[in-house]
Amino acid sequence: MLEGIRVVLTAYTASFCAPGLLGHQLTLPVPPLSTLYGLLSAAAGRWVAPDELAWLAYRFEYEGKATDLEAILTVERKDAASVPHFSGRNVLLREFLTMPRLTLYLPKEWEQAFRRPRYSLLLGRMQDVACVESIKPARLQALDEGELSGVLLPWELIQQNRVHAWLHNLPITFTDEPHRRPLGKSIFGTLDAHQRPARVKASNWLVQDPESGVTVPIYRQEWITSVLQRTAG
Repeated sequence: MLEGIRVVLTAYTASFCAPGLLGHQLTLPVPPLSTLYGLLSAAAGRWVAPDELAWLAYRFEYEGKATDLEAILTVERKDAASVPHFSGRNVLLREFLTMPRLTLYLPKEWEQAFRRPRYSLLLGRMQDVACVESIKPARLQALDEGELSGVLLPWELIQQNRVHAWLHNLPITFTDEPHRRPLGKSIFGTLDAHQRPARVKASNWLVQDPESGVTVPIYRQEWITSVLQRTAG
């Protein structure tokens, strides 16, 4: 058994921009790992590096999808000393998720950070403000096989199990610079919670929450570090 905590976050909306699309902005049905590290950084009040976390696991659900027209105002300035000025406006269709629910499993030492988060917790954009619904102890049981939905799955497991999933090359985490850069990327498949669960066999990858019966992949520090080293730059 792996001892940890179960943090449940809820919101009215969520949006996780699918990369590589212009004009019509689609949302991923599951947040990428970079969003999770962003949540950890917001809760802690500082940038949290992947090597500070021994492991994490999560599942994401939502009630529905909707679209809205969003106006993006662009501001420019010639140099750092110049006064910014309005330079244009673009309107695009943006898809978002309604009534999302993120169940996040973390080591015990992260409990206080989510009981008193330093900054706002966001499920995507700044308007997707989330609240902590509950924090409880959790004991995760290792499994070699299980049914998965509402999760992010690495390409190697998608390929091994011939899982039907929406594939994307997603960032693991970003730098803490003003102009953020991705620190490594990897191909993942998103398993939508509204679709039929996928049967997955994967030794040392799956854990189950006996209280809820939910099975999720666990992202260990060793795997995250290996991906960052392999895809750095």
